[in-house]
Amino acid sequence: MSTTVAVTRSTQATGFFRPRRLGHVNFYVADVERSMAFYTRVLGLEEVYRTPLGGGGFVSNGNTHHDVGFTDARGPLGAPRGARPGQLSHLALELESERELVRSYERATQAGITFLRTTDHDIAHSVYGLGPEGVVYELYADVVKDWRSQRSGIVTKAKPAWAPGLTPPVGEPCYHENPPIRRVPDAVFHPLRTTHAAIVVTDMERALEHYTAVIGLQLAAGAPGDAFAVLSGSCAERSVVLVRAGAARRPGFHHVGLRVASVAELAESVTKAREAGVRIDLDVVHAGRRAVFVRDPDGFLVQLYADDAGEPALDAIDPDLALYVL
Repeated sequence: MSTTVAVTRSTQATGFFRPRRLGHVNFYVADVERSMAFYTRVLGLEEVYRTPLGGGGFVSNGNTHHDVGFTDARGPLGAPRGARPGQLSHLALELESERELVRSYERATQAGITFLRTTDHDIAHSVYGLGPEGVVYELYADVVKDWRSQRSGIVTKAKPAWAPGLTPPVGEPCYHENPPIRRVPDAVFHPLRTTHAAIVVTDMERALEHYTAVIGLQLAAGAPGDAFAVLSGSCAERSVVLVRAGAARRPGFHHVGLRVASVAELAESVTKAREAGVRIDLDVVHAGRRAVFVRDPDGFLVQLYADDAGEPALDAIDPDLALYVL
């Protein structure tokens, strides 16, 4: 359930939560095996683990336990929620520690904010909420630093019941600041990691209110009356991009962004993709950024991008191109 909270100068800075960054996205898919193969062989993310009891599969390049997750839309987790293939399950925002997650959750619930559910993922504890445009988001904190010891191969461990405060929270950060990045040698693309999600919204003011005053992302660019807004976490990188709906922009999740090391490497991958018959939906060069879009087997758009010299100045982005550049 979404709750309206007035945005003030103080809540824009901190909100109830304070996410570091976007950690991953999770998609409802028709065939987990097919999705895993595409993201490994084409998009260059390594298979990490599967959860057959829940109909799930997860890929990562080593940055974290997963950059992208897949849930069988007709499986034991998807079917009860009325899921359909090609539908976003959720986007996930990483917090500094479980202690911060618990304190933030307590502040939010005391203020009347309601959430969908809380979950123990064994390596992370999570709170799920619903945004004003119907996008489900996960606020989570890792509670195990050596996640590969518990999340590799086939995972069948049952998930115990958990709620913030039910167990003593882990106080120290459990994420890795500079993890070794793995490379899938024969893949077409070689992204470094998932960085952001783009969402098309009908009510920019209401969306900004929720993502700043409740979730606690910071407004890096844009305003309620603008065509787009960029929201960042405490790592000071864009995590969520909001773009106003229009005739050619339908409301809802639009794409996930994966950063590539360089424009030159991205160019090589595009050539390889075309030689392999991989369809490029769109290839945009604007404001020092090259952004290439590939559509996965369930119709999700994936943006692979690289910059000539760091992030382009946001005021140099053409509003009409913002959805495909940011």
